[in-house]
Amino acid sequence: MPLPKSASGMVNQHCPNEDCAPRVFQLGDVVEGFSPPDNTDTYYRREPHTNGVTCPYCGHDDDDQEFIHPEDIKAIEKELFWAAKKDIRDILGEMASDFNRKTSRNDLFSINLDVSPDRSPRPVAYRRDLLRGLTCNCCGRAYGVYAIGLFCPDCGSPNLAVHFSRELELINRQIDMAEQMKRDDTNDEELAYRLLGNAHEDVLTAFETYQKTTYRYLVHKRIPEQAEALCNKKATANRFQNIEKSRKLYAGLGIDPFEALDEDDLKFLRLNIEKRHVIGHNLSMADESYIKNNQSELEGETVHLMGEDIHRFVGISAMIVRRLEVELRIQDGCQ
Repeated sequence: MPLPKSASGMVNQHCPNEDCAPRVFQLGDVVEGFSPPDNTDTYYRREPHTNGVTCPYCGHDDDDQEFIHPEDIKAIEKELFWAAKKDIRDILGEMASDFNRKTSRNDLFSINLDVSPDRSPRPVAYRRDLLRGLTCNCCGRAYGVYAIGLFCPDCGSPNLAVHFSRELELINRQIDMAEQMKRDDTNDEELAYRLLGNAHEDVLTAFETYQKTTYRYLVHKRIPEQAEALCNKKATANRFQNIEKSRKLYAGLGIDPFEALDEDDLKFLRLNIEKRHVIGHNLSMADESYIKNNQSELEGETVHLMGEDIHRFVGISAMIVRRLEVELRIQDGCQ
């Protein structure tokens, strides 16, 4: 029997690794007309669209059957029970009709069998699409996750950059909305500024989360005996919002995600990390710590936000995410 599907045709999957979180993701169909890029063959962990699933969160590989969600099994059992009960009533109804036809109505006593039809509704399992829907850039399989994943569930390809591209899309739309408000002369510059501020904060939030998620995965793979000590909340708290602290953590894995950045990019990145703290924690007013690194505002003034600067902030962050994706490929033998 087919598994329950969401409105967009997604099927729930459940990672069999008990240490994985959040474990639940979704698999859809291959996007119609998709053709893989010429340079992605070596990125596959296995042949696309064949038996086998990779958990996008923890990277666990197993057969298709192992990823069937327990709730879907229960849903199928309910439907099978409903169908079996209906079939039994239909069979009994036919037997009763045959019996009644053979019974003479002229006898002193007559027996009539009656079987009431089963009018219970067919069980329907409703599945909601997860918030983030993506398409693997290597095999074209559609899938859904909670916020972020590392791999394509179908071919197992590292997909970090695909996820970050979705972040970029959402951030760009916020910037476009703010700039459109300015062009429309709505006389609400504060709201437009808030939209830019939200976009700017989202860049650093994504930048931090992608670093932290990749770091935890690589630590568990390369030095599992130290994973508990290196990946607990205290060891990683706010480390990935600071270039030097982040570098120090990754150095333990022999990695420098920032190696491709020149001094100008590093300076710009530091400034915008500091700017995000001002926007998020000080109502966008420049404080003493901020003006030490940037002399364009005075203490207490509102920090400047430009759409083009946020675009550059995203671009630099994307360079680091792509570097981390390379490390995932190396780790899993896809490079």
